[in-house]
Amino acid sequence: MHSLTSSNPLPAYSKLPASLKGYLPDFGMAVGLILLINAVWLWVDPILRIYMGDSMVFLQSTVMRGSAAERSYLYGLALFYLHKPFASAQAILAFNLLCAMLTSLALFGWLRVFLRLPLWICLTATALFCSEPAQVFMARMVMAETFGLAALIGTFGCLAFYLRTANLLWFLLAVLMGLAAAALRTNFLPLVLGMSLVAALLCLFEQPRHRARFGRFAAALALLVATHIGYTQWYGRAVGQPAGYVAHTGMMAIGLVAPLIKPEHFEGTGVSGEILKKVSLPLNDHWQRGNHIWSPKGLWAELSKASPNAEMVARTVTRRAMLSDPIGLLKINVATLGGYFNQRKSDLRMQDDIGVIAPDPYAIQVIRTWFNWDVSNLSRTESPARAYFKHAATWFKFCLFALLPLALASMMIGWRRAERTQYLLLGFTSLGLLACHLLFVHIVSYRYLHPLPWFVLAHLAIIASWLLGRLPTKDPQPQDRPASSSHAGHA
Repeated sequence: MHSLTSSNPLPAYSKLPASLKGYLPDFGMAVGLILLINAVWLWVDPILRIYMGDSMVFLQSTVMRGSAAERSYLYGLALFYLHKPFASAQAILAFNLLCAMLTSLALFGWLRVFLRLPLWICLTATALFCSEPAQVFMARMVMAETFGLAALIGTFGCLAFYLRTANLLWFLLAVLMGLAAAALRTNFLPLVLGMSLVAALLCLFEQPRHRARFGRFAAALALLVATHIGYTQWYGRAVGQPAGYVAHTGMMAIGLVAPLIKPEHFEGTGVSGEILKKVSLPLNDHWQRGNHIWSPKGLWAELSKASPNAEMVARTVTRRAMLSDPIGLLKINVATLGGYFNQRKSDLRMQDDIGVIAPDPYAIQVIRTWFNWDVSNLSRTESPARAYFKHAATWFKFCLFALLPLALASMMIGWRRAERTQYLLLGFTSLGLLACHLLFVHIVSYRYLHPLPWFVLAHLAIIASWLLGRLPTKDPQPQDRPASSSHAGHA
């Protein structure tokens, strides 16, 4: 096996075909398939659902153009502009379905255009993704997951274009899409940063050996750093907090590192470490981490009483706790993964994820007033999409624990191929997604696994093509593009 910098007969990078017209029939079939599957599911289950208090925050943002400091302002802003002309909850469902369909089309396009896999395999992967339980159900929730995944895949797609063209405009678009993904789902932040760095490095090593590649690499890093600094400064000023990606960064971090917090971490904050003795919930129980944010018996509630600037104290304390025992954080997160195999914990979490917790009477009345939408019986109403999600726990666990070997297999398959950087981008993104889940998810939650199937199905399409001997072996050239789709991808 040779290194990225070794001389080899493979091209350093390949430009996209001069014309994509040859793919139009393929995309026509993909769009038709995506529309058909989504239309059938919409006919089978048109019910829009809400999730505990999270959805209520987004609905409030929709009407008032406001934003809770611990929730995505971007999803609320999108829904606000949907609500103005339509004033209907069904507009939210339509928006979510549009995001889901675009994400499905991106899977097809990347497999077909960038990897040149056989048409039938690309269509199969796309159909499976459209029908996948998490995509079907989460598109019917007033939550940021579907929009967030679309932004993440948009980041991936822009980086794929950057690797094929070495055009910094694509890199800038990827950085902006990554910021959108992080604004929608904060746990995507380290992932999109890592994806951008990986793409910049891959482009550096795969380009022809001339001085321009170093300048392009430096420019890419400058774009990444400047854009993120500018965004965090703007966001901090907008919410009246220090620069950051989330206004209540410290509060949310308590839910991650609560078992690691010690009295000495409070030194110099103006709050005594004795506050830990006042917390009713056990701090050393990692299953209680989320409750330390939301429960009146948790650490955040006590900290809010003890300091007028609880957020800044929480940022300091949680940062110290994380730096003092990073291995401890890893251990408790690994232990949390074991909850997927604890039947009681798994079942309880699944019930939460499908929305069985009813909104309070005030929320019911407000939603009825704002949207003319009666949600009083929604938590007790079964539907095909909810049942489909509820019985898919085994599939979700497969995605979580099979993604690592699938990613490694795909990178090995693509190592000596012309599209090597694309295989590596997919592989490293998949590994980064797993790392983020391991390091920054504090509970067992099946809805948090919502992004994984896109990558799992992409890897399975690659492996199936390899097993069938249908992977392309030549560098794509304009003359390799078929006049029709009948023999596309068989080079």
